[in-house]
Amino acid sequence: MDELHQPLLVVRVIRTGGFAGLRRQWEVEATSEDEAQAWWPLVEACPWDATPADNHPDGFVYEVQANDREATLPERQVDGPWRELVDAVVDSAS
Repeated sequence: MDELHQPLLVVRVIRTGGFAGLRRQWEVEATSEDEAQAWWPLVEACPWDATPADNHPDGFVYEVQANDREATLPERQVDGPWRELVDAVVDSAS
């Protein structure tokens, strides 16, 4: 892909774990300034520097990436702004 068509923002959600150890991935690419501006408030609302290191056996783990930001969260910590971002990506990618 050439530089003119590179996405301005890529938001990726990867869910792993659970009893079966399944992996699911959803991704949104904002290729225009308007699309990126629509996603940035959701990305900025998340506490990227304050992610818990709490794991739950047989529970799902979410890896959330937004360009150069990354956070790994156990499912029970995916709430508030994290839940809004994860749900928006899953809904948009589905």
